[in-house]
Amino acid sequence: MFRFRTLASSSLFRRFGGASLVAASAACIVACSGADAGKNNAAVTGSQGGADARFFLPTGEPDNTSAPRIEIDAKGTVHAIYPAYAGGDAYYAVCAEGCAKPDDVKVVHLRTEGTVANAMLALDAEGRPRVLLSTFAHVYYASCDEGCDSEGGWTTTDIIKHDNDREVTGEAFTLDPQGRPRFLMHTYRAYLGIGQKTPETLMVACDADCTVKNNWRQKHIANQMWEGGALRFDKNGGAHVATVATGDGAQQLGGYLYCPKDCEKEASWAPVGLGKAFESETEAVRMKPTISMELTQAGTPRILFMAKDDAGKKNIMYFACDSNCTAESGSAWTAMQLSDHAQLGAGLDLALDAQDHPRFVYTLGYNIVFGRCDEAHCESAGDGWKLTKVEAGSDMPPDQIFLYPNCTVGAWFLHGPSLALTRDGKARVGYQARDISGGVTRPDPTKGSCKAGTDMTFARLALMSHFD
Repeated sequence: MFRFRTLASSSLFRRFGGASLVAASAACIVACSGADAGKNNAAVTGSQGGADARFFLPTGEPDNTSAPRIEIDAKGTVHAIYPAYAGGDAYYAVCAEGCAKPDDVKVVHLRTEGTVANAMLALDAEGRPRVLLSTFAHVYYASCDEGCDSEGGWTTTDIIKHDNDREVTGEAFTLDPQGRPRFLMHTYRAYLGIGQKTPETLMVACDADCTVKNNWRQKHIANQMWEGGALRFDKNGGAHVATVATGDGAQQLGGYLYCPKDCEKEASWAPVGLGKAFESETEAVRMKPTISMELTQAGTPRILFMAKDDAGKKNIMYFACDSNCTAESGSAWTAMQLSDHAQLGAGLDLALDAQDHPRFVYTLGYNIVFGRCDEAHCESAGDGWKLTKVEAGSDMPPDQIFLYPNCTVGAWFLHGPSLALTRDGKARVGYQARDISGGVTRPDPTKGSCKAGTDMTFARLALMSHFD
């Protein structure tokens, strides 16, 4: 039976092997509550930050879209994938180095049956895009080897029909060192657990001719649902997972797993627990379990995690480990709390620059913030973490589209950021911008009452070359 050995009784602040998993000096470092809130306010409402340009990602024909995933190839070309907000389909966009405005972006329409709940993107060693689209009934694999700025260059295959029994969440899609697609798929997690089907996670893989459905295989690797996490391979082919586990003794618990080989076998995976995961259905934008991971040049994990302390409060935690990362004691890990601000929102993402320095993006008060550290050991470098505003909703023209009937107030809500870095450390940040109406109802009984909600929603891109 597979279990996170330390998860069943883990607490964010519990002590592993006599050393606290959360550093003893783990006061909030950036964007914290209380006396530190002023630092957050300055970051969000101050200067324009490091963005040279910000614009909505195009769709060709007008369409509402959700948060994008961003990747950058060795030439500095930006690649993005973002779903249509409802009704099916997704959009792949590409913008060469020097990208500065929507007219520089070329977009391709990828078609699906049913709304895309998760759109994922990976680039092979030659910068060729591979896309996974997860809907409520199907999983689609799309790939292109040349001519990727036109629909004719793409092949899209319905590789799995699961009829709402499965889902692919987080950044669970990647390529192994040979450029072969791999992803984690788990049992659909039922709302409030009502009618929950048997928890399970599968490794889904293809080795060749992956546009052919029958060349994909599914292998059981856990009696838990590994949700909202990241799958990465190191240069030696070892698989690393950061995830939130539910089922078989784990309930919304964040953890790390490593598999050196034979990763389609359950027994090949070794786990360690990191802490409780935060989730909320009551925010303006639902906060799902969220954990992000990247590997250093040496193939060791760095993790950013939306955790929950014993009082139920949300925290952004940064974890680092350089060896023996699945030791039962957890003593190989060091950690730092980056923020416990009450206005932390949906979405975060981690990236490492060429020197393995961490950069991350997150949502704060429905604004997007960029954090960075250039110290040798950022997991213990309290003063080494700095903030830059990517974009605040208040910076955007207030509700230039339309208001719901009888509504008097409109604002932009930003969330769901994705981060990628160029070779020289410039940041490209994608996120979702919702134009939301609300306010007091106008006294016009013929139009009914104001119904607060989203008017329009678009994928957005910010290009950052400096960090004020």
